[in-house]
Amino acid sequence: MEYCLDTSVFTEAHRRYYDFDIAPGFWVAIENNIVNGKIVSPMMVKKEIDKGKDKDQLVTWAKDMTGSLFIEADTQVEENMHIVADFIENKYENASEKEQFLRYADPWVIAQAMAYDLIVVTAEIKNPNEPIDIITHKIKGQIKIPNVCEKVKIQWIDTFQLLRRLNIKLGLI
Repeated sequence: MEYCLDTSVFTEAHRRYYDFDIAPGFWVAIENNIVNGKIVSPMMVKKEIDKGKDKDQLVTWAKDMTGSLFIEADTQVEENMHIVADFIENKYENASEKEQFLRYADPWVIAQAMAYDLIVVTAEIKNPNEPIDIITHKIKGQIKIPNVCEKVKIQWIDTFQLLRRLNIKLGLI
């Protein structure tokens, strides 16, 4: 495997620019790259998707991908999850932001990438200006996957870079 996909890759694609009826080729390409062993997502990503609308096509699609795309955490991922959680607790200031970040799939995506030397794929935008408290020396503000990845030395890209790297072409040529 090469890439570990965050929830935002799926939800942004489905709810915005690559919905199943507009760009079915996107979903076929994702499925092909699952079969080819190129991409994976932690089970926590599926759990986030499952919180979507009832009978939502993304929820149905994700159910079909359980076990192939969405996988349970193993010992290595769990060990790295502790490293990510400790990093968040020690480096970020805002308790509610830390709780929010650690409650969902984001740290599991990073832990999966750490465990297996994967590239994180996310639709999140890097926060270019993370303020640091001059007294505590902790980072203030919202915690974003790209920022954490950079700090823990995990490579990250966005959905469009993934499409280019996997040479995925959508539509007619």
